[in-house]
Order: sequence, then structure tokens, then C-alpha cells
Amino acid sequence: MQELDSSPRPARAGAYEALHQLLGDYVTTDPLERSYYRRDLAAVPGALGALIGRTLPDAVARPRNTDDVVTLVKHAAAHRLPVTPRAAATTVYWNAVPTRGGLVLDMNGMRGLIDIDEERLVASVLPSTRWQELDALLHRRGYSVLSYPTSAPAATVGGWVSMEGYGIGSLAHGGLAEQVVALEVVLPDGRVITAGAPGEPPARAFCRAEGTLGIITRVDLKIRRAPESTRSAALSFPDPAALYRAIPELAAIQPAPYCVHFADANYQRAMRSAGFEPPSDHATVLVTFEGDSRGVAAGIAATLEIAAQRGAEVLDEHIAESEWRERFMALRLKRSAPTVLGAESWIGLDQLAAYACDAERLAKRQKLSLATYGTVVKPDEATVMSLFPCDESRAIQYVLDLSLTRQLFGTAFRRGGRPYGIGVWSSPYRERAFSPAELTEITTRKQQLDPASIMNPGKLYSSPLLLSRPIFDIGMGFLAGVRRLSKVVS
Repeated sequence: MQELDSSPRPARAGAYEALHQLLGDYVTTDPLERSYYRRDLAAVPGALGALIGRTLPDAVARPRNTDDVVTLVKHAAAHRLPVTPRAAATTVYWNAVPTRGGLVLDMNGMRGLIDIDEERLVASVLPSTRWQELDALLHRRGYSVLSYPTSAPAATVGGWVSMEGYGIGSLAHGGLAEQVVALEVVLPDGRVITAGAPGEPPARAFCRAEGTLGIITRVDLKIRRAPESTRSAALSFPDPAALYRAIPELAAIQPAPYCVHFADANYQRAMRSAGFEPPSDHATVLVTFEGDSRGVAAGIAATLEIAAQRGAEVLDEHIAESEWRERFMALRLKRSAPTVLGAESWIGLDQLAAYACDAERLAKRQKLSLATYGTVVKPDEATVMSLFPCDESRAIQYVLDLSLTRQLFGTAFRRGGRPYGIGVWSSPYRERAFSPAELTEITTRKQQLDPASIMNPGKLYSSPLLLSRPIFDIGMGFLAGVRRLSKVVS
């Protein structure tokens, strides 16, 4: 654990004290409250904290509306205070963790459905509305979202917009950037714009920015009429190779499946060790169709035909229904260990089998219990998460284990993959996530909108020196070697 520095830096103490005059109890400098914000789902170990920067914020503010956000951002700009936006912080990339202390904006007070334009099929939503919450609100009025993350009970609308947004429903309806009509954004100088409006930056510019270009305060999102029918088929594959041959075929069914979600046999074993009953002891895939009854029935029939061709067992319909209801619970296997770590990557469907074999070899070499699952989000790509158990309370071992996330990313990169999300931890791999033209574009936009670099600094566009790629690769490779040696000795 990092030692708790209980006070803001003296040079800025007056600026933070002034925030109390602006927002009263909605601003805190209490050291215990601030300490909560120096991590996301993954802890930042003390041994690496110095490499990242000052992860303890100097103050935390909880805005209630756009006016509060404007007040806070203008104050921060005037005093050159770093600003880190944060909502649910459901990632493990530390993209909501401060790197320069400063001010954290806890956006969780801004949630709810503002309005539905029934003619345009557009919903206006506050940024920290949970996806599951939003879908429930829409269903009461006969509508539904087009897509949502697998972490929908916790993940927020604004957070997922900032993270590019591919998940359940993306195969049928495209990525979230294609569904965003407009965004209300508070820029780093305090101006409020509607991204996507004439004369303003496109909404898409903020859909991979991870909070580095401004604070999203409203999302105008395409929605749909609630589907007439939803049906799922759950398939079990005793032969993993058959699973990976079947996935591209399942993704190619027309009309497109709403969701194709797969999990390897290691994931099933991890579920059992966490106290849950998995649907099978083998690798599984859940294929779900939504829409009119005729199209859904045709999709299920095509799925069963592929299952027969690939030697898959079709599990009981009740199991399929149960797995669909539990689709948000992929991380329940966290109960199998004090902490879980992992790496989430984009992998081409034609490379899934090769990636799985490479990851399994890494797991055996490192004596690692590795569980892998993923969701097909494009006709030719899936987002794949590989997780392993660890214990963040064992500081040295945790650092050694953390090095394996780099090894997993390397496994994905060798198969043409790229990281899903950047934050701090994946910042050495920006060139993997973006093309040279994209890097030029986003860097230029950062310079235009945030020349003082106060908005979520140390993320996406830059990283600490010791997290530069050559140094990072050497350091993580060394730690992975030490971990492997320690496992052999033990």
C-alpha cells in the first residue's frame, strides 16, 4: 500500500480551500475519502505508484449538474489544477486514477433519463446513468438501448462513451460512437459545447478520449423500439478448436445475432471454484437473437445447424435462458480469489484459436490459472478478456503478477491484436491502439482543446518516463522472469 499523504500540496492549498466556498460540502479534502480515488478495479501497488505519479487527489468534488461542472472546471483552469473525471471506474487501466494529484470530479451524482424524442428515437441521458438502469427506464416506455457493456449494472453511459463502447449488441448495431447523436461537453477552459452540432467537434472525437478532452455532462443516444422477441442458444464444445472455428460462422448469421459470447473451459472451472455452477465443463458459446419472432426463430435454427456441423452439444433451453439473464456477471469469478487481474484486447476472429493457444502456453509457463472469455463485437473481431487470480495485499507478489498483464497483451499483439482501453497501464501501447493518422488527429485535438494539459493528465497522449515502451517492456519482462523463477523454486 502507498503511504497516505494527507494534505494537498501547499502551493495549491488556497485553490482547494476556495472550492469549499464554491460548492460547500460537495467538495472534500478528507484524506480517507480521497484515498478511495487512487485506484479503480485494480489497485496501484506502492512499488509502481512512484512511476505513475501522485495518485492521491488533493480534493474530490461531486457535481450535481452541468453548472457545477462549469464552476469546477473554470476554477481548475484558472489555478492550473489537474482534473480527473471519474464515475464507476470499472476498468483496470487506471484511466480514472490521478497522476498529478489535483481535483477528482466524482460524476456519480449526475444520473437519470432526461427525455425521449419518440419521433427521432433519441434518448437524452445524464452521464453517470448505469446502463442497466437506463435500459430498465426505457423498457417502461417500450424502448431499449441498442447496445451495452457486459458490466452494465455498474458501468456508466458517459464512461462507456469515453472508452469507445463495444459490447453486447455491437455485432448487430455497431459501436457506441455510431449510436451517439450528440454530447454536451464542458471543455478544459469551462466552455460548454454540443459535440456533433454544426461548427463543433464531432461527437466521435470524445468517444475514445477517456476523459482527456473534457467532461461529458449529457449524452444524446439512439434507441430502438423494445424487441418483440429474445431467444438464446447455449452450446458446449468438448473440442476447443471446434469452438473457435464455429465463432466466425455464428457471427456471420443473418440477421446478425444480438450477441455472441464465449468462454473457455478454464473460465468454467474458475466459476466452479468461485461457488457457482457453470453451464458446462467445456468451452461454451451463448448466441442471442433479438427482433421480430420470425427473424429470431431463423437465427436460432441457423445456430443449431452450425452446432451440429461443429460437434457442439446444445444445452437445455433453460440453461440458455439462465446464461442470458446472467450475462452481466462475467466478473463473478472474482470471488475465487482476493483480486483478479487481466488484459482485454481486440482479437480478429481468425486469430482467436492462435491467441488461446498462446495464452494457454503462457499460463503453463508461469504456473498461472488463466480464464478467458470474450464477446464478438464486429463481423471479424472480438474483445477478449483473459483473467487470473492474485492477491493485492501481498505487495511484492502482486507487482510480479501485474507484470503478466503485459505478457498477455504481448500475446495478443503477436496475433495482430490491440488493447481495449489505454489509461495509464496500456499507455506504452498507444501505437497499437491507434494508427499514425489517428494519433496525429487526437494529439492535435488535445493541443487545441487542452493546451495546458489539465484534463486527465498522464493518460492516452503521454505517460511517465519509466512507462515509456522500451523501459516498460524491459522492466515487465524482468518481473515476469522473476515471477516464473519464484514459481519454479517454490
